[in-house]
Amino acid sequence: MAASRDNPRSTSSRDRRKSARDPRPAPGGDRRKPARTNQYMIASAGPGVSGQALAERLNQFGNIEILRTHDRRDAIAPAIAVVRMSDDATAALRRSATGTLIIEPDGHLRAASFVGASSFFPAAAMMTALGPDLKVTIRIVSEAGTPVEQAAVRLIGEQASIQGLTDSDGRVDLTLQGELPETVAAIFVNARSGFWGLWQDRPYLETDAVNTFTLKPLSLPEALDWGGAAMQFDRIPNQCRGAGIRIALIDSGVATSHKQLTRIDHGIDIRSAKGQSWSKDPIGHGTPCAGLINAAPQTAHGIRGYAPDSELHVCKLPPDAHCSDLIAALDYCLQNGIDVACLGFGCERGSALVEQRIAMAKQQGVSIIAASGNSAGAVLFPACSPCVLAVGAVGQMGSYPEDSPQAAQAVVATAVAGGFVPTFSCRGPELDLCAPGVAVIACQSPDTYAICDSTSLAAAHVAALAALILADHGDFKGSFAAKDFQRVERLFQILKDTAQPIGHPWQTGAGLPDAAQALGIWSEQRPLVVPLNVGLREMRNAIRQLNEIQLGASQAMPFEPLRGPANVTRLPLNPGPLPFQADGGGKASIHELKAAMVLAGLAAGP
Repeated sequence: MAASRDNPRSTSSRDRRKSARDPRPAPGGDRRKPARTNQYMIASAGPGVSGQALAERLNQFGNIEILRTHDRRDAIAPAIAVVRMSDDATAALRRSATGTLIIEPDGHLRAASFVGASSFFPAAAMMTALGPDLKVTIRIVSEAGTPVEQAAVRLIGEQASIQGLTDSDGRVDLTLQGELPETVAAIFVNARSGFWGLWQDRPYLETDAVNTFTLKPLSLPEALDWGGAAMQFDRIPNQCRGAGIRIALIDSGVATSHKQLTRIDHGIDIRSAKGQSWSKDPIGHGTPCAGLINAAPQTAHGIRGYAPDSELHVCKLPPDAHCSDLIAALDYCLQNGIDVACLGFGCERGSALVEQRIAMAKQQGVSIIAASGNSAGAVLFPACSPCVLAVGAVGQMGSYPEDSPQAAQAVVATAVAGGFVPTFSCRGPELDLCAPGVAVIACQSPDTYAICDSTSLAAAHVAALAALILADHGDFKGSFAAKDFQRVERLFQILKDTAQPIGHPWQTGAGLPDAAQALGIWSEQRPLVVPLNVGLREMRNAIRQLNEIQLGASQAMPFEPLRGPANVTRLPLNPGPLPFQADGGGKASIHELKAAMVLAGLAAGP
């Protein structure tokens, strides 16, 4: 039986869950609606409180459902209880705690998911209806005429847009309200795998016929794709493969059924520690990132993992992930000696409790590299944390068909040296680096390949390079061998100081990472073009957006953590030679040797 109002003891979890979902009036005629509950993270403001002690204290307040607890990590990261309680109970707890507890909403995380048409096509304006609803049937087929199932088809009208998935016959019926065939501005088609997407401006559509569109097949590259070449992974010796480095991919899981990912055998499902559910990826978000980092090389065609000998650990977050799930993933990193954590999830508002876990991870030498986000706004949390390296996306002109959605992105994107910054990539002063994130050919679950666009892919490129640096750069065999915060900051410094600037820092950070320069290999320099082409209006809008985010968060949560670019060391770089000969590397010229001495602080600059 549920406890009465006068009973100070909390009800059981089972009774509370039942009462929260049962709308029937209670005995006696009380027809009030059940109290709405929300999820929170609670920690003690004082040091030394264990998870068990915190739970016991919360049980004394009553009306709190404790879902799980995370024990403290040294003095920096306190024990945390994840709870559900009503708004009234939350207000009462805040009053009773009088500053002795930190109470935060357990915010929702979202994947920096692969983008669709809506993220780069202008929003439709609200206008007077032009006519009756437009009903059309779309059929998507391959060049051989076979139907393409589960392709996302999106129609953009002058007033509205609509999207649907094709069935087993490649068909989807779509209805646009108040549109005419001639007012449809564009059609976008994105296949889950196996094909390039399709973009047509002002498509010809018929209402009394099946409108058929054909997709181009996806051919796997025989050599390095454009992203690997842009980051100069092709200059890295074959022996440089990230051996001995542990990378945690905090994402939606990985399909180890993929023929290039079968070697991955470490992982955890954050919500269910039992079984092998982490080895499946129904969302299809983590698998492409895993392939860029760890895909086993194929003898013929296939994707190249840039750190194939690294030990990849999968930390699977659920589709409804919360900040508390990220805390559990970071605890896994601390318990398993992870060197690099690649994070593809984020949220708009920060969390002091998550920030404390991040600081603890940095203290123990875990380098966190996170996607900046795909919402076209300010850099998401935790990428915006000064303890985290935030990575945005860039694309390269001509790396896609002219009728692909990537071509549509390029039309409205900001041009930088040799490429463009897609509109979906989050930006701002917290951005540290940019990396390939448009028209990337990647592994896809269960055992296929796909074209993907995302800042998560950009972060995966950088995480792979970080593993190579930690494995083979001389600094991490000597002065920075210890797993502590100095190791993290030195890694971040190398990545940023050897990057090639290609655009405005708010859009591309320090620039595009250069794998050869980062590892001390003499490489061909790209032109250092830094077009500061951000207008005053855009900069003012960005500043205003950042201020609104921080102001809104501070009003709701007084513990909002600081935002900023990743902290780095400020010591001279020491680009020493690798213990093996670089592929295609030649002898350095006198000019290059002098430049290296200046960079290392051994000679005065010009």
